[in-house]
Amino acid sequence: MDHQDPSSLQVAVADAGVGIFDAMIEKHPNLRDHGEALEKALWPHFSGTFEEGLSGSRQNAGLGLFFISEMAKLTGGRLLLASHGASLLLTADPDAGDNHEMKFLKPDRLGYPGTLVAFELPNDSVANYDDLIHTIQGRARERAPKRAEHHWVRYGRSPANARSFVVQYTSENTEQAEKFAREQLEPRILRKEAIVLDFLGMEIATQSYLHALLYDALRLAWAKQSFIYVVNASPSVRSGIGLIEAYALGG
Repeated sequence: MDHQDPSSLQVAVADAGVGIFDAMIEKHPNLRDHGEALEKALWPHFSGTFEEGLSGSRQNAGLGLFFISEMAKLTGGRLLLASHGASLLLTADPDAGDNHEMKFLKPDRLGYPGTLVAFELPNDSVANYDDLIHTIQGRARERAPKRAEHHWVRYGRSPANARSFVVQYTSENTEQAEKFAREQLEPRILRKEAIVLDFLGMEIATQSYLHALLYDALRLAWAKQSFIYVVNASPSVRSGIGLIEAYALGG
């Protein structure tokens, strides 16, 4: 993907793995070819780690490429996704609704030895980052399968006997979040003890961090019919928690 506009920011990430099709085919045996695998990789909650119709696992929410593609659509950016056997280019027009240009590059079977993701974003296209992320989270939430009508996260007032935990966000330390959830939160949820998560001082947290912290905890809360109480959550953090709850209870 040529860098055509000097006022744009371009980021590229590549690996030398098996490629998107081979990573997905075991869980999605109906995939026809490399091109279809690339197209579906841009769907929310579509991943090689869980079957279609489900919406996540402890390790993965299936949202990374979806977030990038939706960001491109909302900002007039471009996204190149190339893997073994196919290369897909999304050229977005923020005024086009859902009618963005998406095409496979020629010649057929032009790919990359691994997976390449290149994303181009016009520098002046994001007026409010929080609003942008909130919009994308809303789009993902709309397409998450629903399992339950009830919500197991409650905000604000909590029971007097609830155990309170201050969430310590350390830049994308998902292993720390998983360990905290496994050792501190999940045993108490299994015992149906009231717990409070205090997000004081945390203005923003990545979706990966919140996923590691809350995915299994929320599924346990649903199974045990036990609430998780949240206090001092910023609008951005609260929106992220809402998205985690939607897909954790979806499949």
